[in-house]
Amino acid sequence: MTGSQPNFDFWPIKTGTRIERLALIMSFHLQFWQLIRKEQLKPVINKSMQPLAMNQFHRIFNTCRIPGQTRDSLLTCFKTESEGSKAPTNLIVLYRGYLFSFDLVENDEILTAHEIEGQLKFIEDWCQQQSTAGPGVGALTTTDRTKWAQNREYLIQLSADNKTILDTIESSLLAVALDDNEPITQEEILREALLGDCCENRWADKSYTSIAYMNGNFAGNLDHTPFDGMAIATEAQYILMSINESKGVYNGSKSKRVLSEPILLDFKLDDQLAKEIQIAKFSHKKMCETIEITYKVFTEYGRSVSAKHQIHPEAYIQLAIQLAYYRTHGKAAPTYCTATTRKFYRGRTETCRPCVLENVEFAKAMTDGSKNETELYAMLQKAGKKFQQTMTNACNGYGCDRHLLGLYLTALENGVEVPELYKDPSYVKSGGNGNFVLSTSCVGYWNVCGSMPPMVGNGYSFFYGIENNQYSFTISSYNSCTETSAQLLQNNLHMALIDMKKILDSNQQ
Repeated sequence: MTGSQPNFDFWPIKTGTRIERLALIMSFHLQFWQLIRKEQLKPVINKSMQPLAMNQFHRIFNTCRIPGQTRDSLLTCFKTESEGSKAPTNLIVLYRGYLFSFDLVENDEILTAHEIEGQLKFIEDWCQQQSTAGPGVGALTTTDRTKWAQNREYLIQLSADNKTILDTIESSLLAVALDDNEPITQEEILREALLGDCCENRWADKSYTSIAYMNGNFAGNLDHTPFDGMAIATEAQYILMSINESKGVYNGSKSKRVLSEPILLDFKLDDQLAKEIQIAKFSHKKMCETIEITYKVFTEYGRSVSAKHQIHPEAYIQLAIQLAYYRTHGKAAPTYCTATTRKFYRGRTETCRPCVLENVEFAKAMTDGSKNETELYAMLQKAGKKFQQTMTNACNGYGCDRHLLGLYLTALENGVEVPELYKDPSYVKSGGNGNFVLSTSCVGYWNVCGSMPPMVGNGYSFFYGIENNQYSFTISSYNSCTETSAQLLQNNLHMALIDMKKILDSNQQ
């Protein structure tokens, strides 16, 4: 999944600013890293004042997926101070197909933004002085997992140095990608981050990669395996608040310690791997060409309007999504909505299924004109309450999807015949076995948005941000599917919100 950084007035788009800005951002990452290292990060609580599990923060840094022939594994090297020896503190930098590493800590003190800037500038200058691009080994990480596992094993067999380099990358604190593209709008930034033709500048297995564009805009790519979106959103909020408080200017010491130069990570390759890299680049480009992404900010109103009618803000958005889809396709769709189970020990997520009868009936009535405004208002209220009940049940451990997944995996692991339920067409049509046509997720109550590809070929991915006076939506679909159109659905979502407000306005309290 990917996310974009909002624009700041004091950081206008300007070519040549990314290194200075990136250095400041990395210094704030390090401050957050120190909070976790020292176990000083304030526990997150929900609206009921219940503390939420914080173990996912243990996997933001020093974490990487390791490809396997049949199953991946998760490498997590991060340690708190109380857990003993410190994990690696190096940063991986990818630029123009080259890979570099340098340490972010010197004599137990984190580098200043000024010092980080010097190291990043060294890498940028060196890469720009080369007559050819680097080999782009990172492209291999974007391929099919089994294929990448095979190529990774071949890399290791080819040279012991390659194993050392892989260890350096996979255990590193974080990764940074310098991209020469210059996206301007939020939609362009999201598209470049998720679909940009720069796969040689990615190490897709890393838990988090910060992307710095030539014009001073930023984005991030994340692996969903180690943590959920709201965990990284907590760090993102910390960094954005820090940028805002500093007005994007580093005001610390300008002195620089004598630091070791960044190390070029030079893989030993042969013709076979060079060919595999080219195949990976081509495959990645062809795959990205099949995805359509749209981003739009709805500024007519925001959560403050639905709040006056005691409708939960996420329930309201889910009603709008169902209505927009119904108007686009003339039918309802199995829908995944993220519910957090972090109130439980090491909890992650459960599936909230918003496509309930009350929601569908409201969408039908709004479309066929069979109900008057008073009746529609009552239906809207009823559907909103049903969503809230469904979400509460999922968050409290009463959802069905994770339980059914556990039973399914238990059967597979123990050689037991998979129950007929999992083979039933109705189970698949309901979204079972990863077949949700609408995959939706709230990124929080702020102006940061993200994106990821749809779950199925004829589906959509929805990311939405909720604010008092506006909403933001990112919708993606596969343009290789003639049935779907992210842009059309985005337009219908806009109209759904306008029409729903008319219903609310007709029943002012």
